[in-house]
Amino acid sequence: MTVLSRLSKLGMAIEVTPGTYLAPTFAVPFTKASYDTVQDPLRDESIRANDSVLQGLYAGPISSTWDVETHLYPDVAGYFLRMIGPDTVTAATSTTLSSSSSIGGTSISTVASIPAGSSIKIDTAANTEYAITGTPSGVGPYTIPLVTVAGGSTPLPLAIAHSSGVAVTTTTTHTFKQVHTGVRPPAYSLTVFDGVDTRGWAGCVMSDLQIKVDPKGTVTFNPKWSGFPEAAVSTFTPSYTTLPPFLGWQWNMVNAGGASTRGLTYDLSLKRAVDVIHSSDGSQGPREIFAGGLEVDGTYKAIYENTTDYLLYLNYVQQAATATIAQPAQMGGNQIGGCSLALTMSQSGWSKGTRDLGGTYVQASFSLSGIHNTTDAGVVQAVLKNFVTAAY
Repeated sequence: MTVLSRLSKLGMAIEVTPGTYLAPTFAVPFTKASYDTVQDPLRDESIRANDSVLQGLYAGPISSTWDVETHLYPDVAGYFLRMIGPDTVTAATSTTLSSSSSIGGTSISTVASIPAGSSIKIDTAANTEYAITGTPSGVGPYTIPLVTVAGGSTPLPLAIAHSSGVAVTTTTTHTFKQVHTGVRPPAYSLTVFDGVDTRGWAGCVMSDLQIKVDPKGTVTFNPKWSGFPEAAVSTFTPSYTTLPPFLGWQWNMVNAGGASTRGLTYDLSLKRAVDVIHSSDGSQGPREIFAGGLEVDGTYKAIYENTTDYLLYLNYVQQAATATIAQPAQMGGNQIGGCSLALTMSQSGWSKGTRDLGGTYVQASFSLSGIHNTTDAGVVQAVLKNFVTAAY
């Protein structure tokens, strides 16, 4: 019987011991997924006094590949950003309401102060509400204004009433940077139910992570892995994120210290050369999957209304390039979360600049690459702010 692909489910886990399978610890909502068993045929073309070339065909070394595309969800993104390096966590500010709040209120009263511009989560479960804070006042309890955007003054009215004593927390900051001690990026266990059966892949190491930003669409992640052969595993019950993905129009670009509204698209490609190592262990599968050094390259398409971007290329100005995607706390009456992701190449090399007169308006396309620097402790760093308190 033909199987409906939309009934499939994909789960993952970051392995404790590389190559040792773990059942899924998180589910991945995806738009595309493909997976291959790579088994190199060993051909016997020996000469045997006959007119045929192929005398035998034998199973060679075996491994697997995975290619997934997903929207960039704020609470799932960190699992993929581990390709860069470990997650350094800056804990959230946690406090409670010192008095109850009512629907339509534009401020809250808290036991501890909360810095201005913070994205906060008020209450739990069905009463969860998100907001962005203005400048606090008082000496305890503190009055915290609620605004629509960081640094703004437009009040954000509460949509839910909250009781005194309920939790109020800011976002947790997750910073992903490279390490130079020889510790390699993590291995993942991937599990899929494809409508036919449930299969698991251990030891999967990420070779590519493409991040695409376009104001006309969602921000997308496209990770690729090489891994161990598949095996039959137990089924699992997925628990999916309830947060909306980052949207392309939430993108802000800063080049060489100057904010730009000229950006049209931004594609970033993170790569590690990955070797599937087959060795003298008597096994058809690999001994390990080994990841090499990190490189990052990008393309930036922009409106060409002045020479600001072009001169970064022409003069080889190797300053910081930062793409930030920041959600509002609420949108259209829906609770969004106010999460953010900043991708920074503190030393960016602009290696190509092409101007295009073929469209309705003049455009330019640039190629840029991350150069190793001490600020990023590598070629790129990612700072993710969300309400996940544990390290990825």
